[in-house]
Amino acid sequence: MQLPLFLLLAALNEAIFGVGFLLAPAFTVAPMGVTMNPAGLMIARILGAALIFMALIFWWVRSAPAGEAKTAVMRAACIYYVVSAVPIIMGITSGLANATTWGTVLIHALLAFGFFVFGFRK
Repeated sequence: MQLPLFLLLAALNEAIFGVGFLLAPAFTVAPMGVTMNPAGLMIARILGAALIFMALIFWWVRSAPAGEAKTAVMRAACIYYVVSAVPIIMGITSGLANATTWGTVLIHALLAFGFFVFGFRK
């Protein structure tokens, strides 16, 4: 897969979840068996804004020329997806989220792998 296509897919993923968390956080996490109190809704909306930020970074960097800044984005994204998978797995194993949430872990693992390949191996 070419880097621009990978970044487009990553941007779409983050944009979809970002908009979901920003506009309808309770609906977005309901399939995962998660219910939210008002504080959780606030934090989820902040997460939504951050995911939209990531989507924009991925969208804009996909057409940028190769260089240190582009490599830094790839490496930082790889680290983000690995680190962020940890609390998701902890939530599943502790019973805070149901088995459907393993799909999110899979998405994070695939994105981490892709960003690893483009950021550390190329």
